[in-house]
Amino acid sequence: MPVVLLDTEALSVLASPKERGASARRAQAILQAAAIRNAPVRTSAAVLVEACRGHARDTAVTRILNQGVDVLPVDRGTARVAARILNEANLDSCSAIDAIVVATAIRLGGALIVTSDPDDLSRLAMDHPDVEIQPL
Repeated sequence: MPVVLLDTEALSVLASPKERGASARRAQAILQAAAIRNAPVRTSAAVLVEACRGHARDTAVTRILNQGVDVLPVDRGTARVAARILNEANLDSCSAIDAIVVATAIRLGGALIVTSDPDDLSRLAMDHPDVEIQPL
């Protein structure tokens, strides 16, 4: 199993498992499989822009992050890759954070992106077979 990369919705599902039912169980199973295989679990700092908005849920998000989820910074190279794939997919800036997540996976040399939004992420990753999209 490659690096597991959580998008905003995957992180939110893990933070609120009682509210998310089957999606939360699938996400937890993916994390358990990653732990068994010693696969790193990561997310992009950009995801925190959507996931941590000053609400009570922020504590639950922090709890998930503190369970071994590495938060990767968005550097200039990642931002440029994100801009390029956003343009190639003909998506506007509303999909910028999704593009950053996919660009992060590309820059890692591939990853399994866990998401509840497989359509846009698949569009962004379409020319990158080393980036796999795992719907919840």
